[in-house]
Amino acid sequence: MKKGVLIGLFTGLLVTIHPYFSLAAAVNETSQQSDIIQESSSQEQEGHLQEETASDLEQESITEELHIPEETTKFIIPKGEQMVETEQIDLSLHKESSGEFSPVYGYENPFLGRDTSNGVILEFYAKPNWEVHELGAIVAFCGSGDYDGRLYFSPGSYLGFNSDLFGGYFDANIYNYTLVTDYIRDGAKIRIELLPGGFSVYANDILCYDQTILSDSSAGVGDFTPESDFSSVLTWLSGAEALYFGYGSWWNTVGTNEANIDLSQVNFRLQDGTVVFDRLEVEKDVIESLGGKDDIKGQTAGEIKLEEVSVELFDINSVEYTGISVLPVMTAIVIGVAVIAVTLMVYALKKREYEDEGEIN
Repeated sequence: MKKGVLIGLFTGLLVTIHPYFSLAAAVNETSQQSDIIQESSSQEQEGHLQEETASDLEQESITEELHIPEETTKFIIPKGEQMVETEQIDLSLHKESSGEFSPVYGYENPFLGRDTSNGVILEFYAKPNWEVHELGAIVAFCGSGDYDGRLYFSPGSYLGFNSDLFGGYFDANIYNYTLVTDYIRDGAKIRIELLPGGFSVYANDILCYDQTILSDSSAGVGDFTPESDFSSVLTWLSGAEALYFGYGSWWNTVGTNEANIDLSQVNFRLQDGTVVFDRLEVEKDVIESLGGKDDIKGQTAGEIKLEEVSVELFDINSVEYTGISVLPVMTAIVIGVAVIAVTLMVYALKKREYEDEGEIN
């Protein structure tokens, strides 16, 4: 009988343990398959990277062979396939980690070809998100060729213009490349009025300075004076080709000249009130890849194909999975079952002694 009990207990133990070892083996096999899939995906991504690198080198070679002048390729306007409208943009973002950074937010100049002779108004809300870089650019208009030059406004409330063909230059609210007065502070609604008779800069509807600042050598300098005719600046503005946010002054060095501004409520218009620019559009994938938030309004500036959305939603490589092994749990269960079985076996085999209750009559 004891032998039968032992056989029964061992049989029960094997039946109990077998499913757990089968499950552990299945999990291990699945893990190996997952590693193979991930390795294959990694090799595929490396292949795409090599193709893109080769394409970039080929493009550089073409540019060198054609000897394209620098001025014709200087102002590149980024334009992605999936542009989305957004409420706010972070001007500190860029792709580069050293050297000079390239533009992230670029557009065709909305004043290009317009009659700007009566003046223009640039209005926006600027809120600092880090330290002030007074030589960077919150907004900049850039031109080349016959309209070579730049007009920009910095995070340090510095207004600058420079074009040799259109009157020379002026630097307002800056002294020896250092900040004079920061009118943006913790955040302000900035309004810049450019008129034939001069310019005015307002913060929250309060005048900060105008062209008369150019008579103060400790706060302004340039070829223009308070009595100058600023019509040439407006003429230049109607011919410059590019508009940038977060880029476009003469200084674009990584770590030193980023705007560090959250920009919103942009409204550019002619003096008569005609609005030429009041929508911020960004390339969604680029902004997300740089770690920024696009605050999308829920509509795109262009058509988004259904199949593109499906790929994005179900792309396994776009999701990072984390987990733990089930093997330790299975092992603990098996050990627990074995201990119980051994205990039962000991109990079953234990010799029992009974007290003598006397003879039975």
